[in-house]
Amino acid sequence: MKNIISFVLLLCTVPSFAQKDTVLEKLAIYGITEETLGTGLQDTDATHSFDIDITTNNGTKNIIEVGHFNPLKPIGERWILVTVNDKSPSKKEIKKFDKTHNTKQLDINGEVSDGSWKIAKDTDDEIVISFKYDKESLPKKFEFLASCTGKAFINKKTKRLVKATFTNDSPLKVKIFNVSKLEMIIVYHYIKEENIYVMDTQHLDMQVKLLGQLVEVEELNEYYNYKKVR
Repeated sequence: MKNIISFVLLLCTVPSFAQKDTVLEKLAIYGITEETLGTGLQDTDATHSFDIDITTNNGTKNIIEVGHFNPLKPIGERWILVTVNDKSPSKKEIKKFDKTHNTKQLDINGEVSDGSWKIAKDTDDEIVISFKYDKESLPKKFEFLASCTGKAFINKKTKRLVKATFTNDSPLKVKIFNVSKLEMIIVYHYIKEENIYVMDTQHLDMQVKLLGQLVEVEELNEYYNYKKVR
């Protein structure tokens, strides 16, 4: 009986890993690795400091937060809230920002589930890979991505990762919001001299329930002033 079960498990897992290997072989042609898709989600092994503008709009209120990230700081202290709507942040605003951004989790990888790799599209101009993250590997601020399907868009001519999109598979929670519909678009920038990808923008569009009503909430993160510090 044990041998039969092992054989059945083998039949179930081999196609999954074979599928992953096929996709990774395709990605390797364009210099894209499994780790590349975790770019921007990792705090622990970051090599660059940067500034960030976070603009959140719920249709009635617009909040602009300016922050700074420094990987030389201890884990849990790397994200600093500088201003909120051009004013010094309150203790409440700092606490809320810290809870969202300052992860204390070690070895954050943003690992892709082995069985989720698929070639969603393959044309003369681009190849699109779909995937899903393992929840345990995600920073707290990105845990919601485990309930989403991601797609990586690679330009075949430039051989560069251009963007990644995420759409939710089921209702989820992002920060304080109960979200029924979500779309996130991350646009990447390639630093040729260092052979790494960093995020340019991260646009989050959500349909959330507030006071019993569905409301559109948008969040735009703009990253700039990247400086290599280690």
